[in-house]
Amino acid sequence: MTSTAWTFTIPRSRVQEFRDLLADLNRDHLPGLDTRAREVGYLRERMWLQPGEDGGAEFIVYLEFDEGVDLADFSERLLAYESEFTRWWTPRFASFGIPTSFGEPLLSWDA
Repeated sequence: MTSTAWTFTIPRSRVQEFRDLLADLNRDHLPGLDTRAREVGYLRERMWLQPGEDGGAEFIVYLEFDEGVDLADFSERLLAYESEFTRWWTPRFASFGIPTSFGEPLLSWDA
């Protein structure tokens, strides 16, 4: 099992809007998220919203996938994947500043 995590900042003025988006995701769109995971090639996804001192928040995403997955290829597949779910999710999520890549992994630890 291999994993990666990434984060980006949600400004204070949009934290509640982001919470509402995640509530909509959790309430109505988890099957689409599940299908995307299976088709793109990751096994588990965890999301956190870490409050900041300024009233903003850090959105943290943790993904697990099979050993040997190339992170650059995985990133391209994830960003290119299209479905009914992503047509709903991507524009809303992207309005918060979705990262265009996962960056460079500096440490990978597998249990």
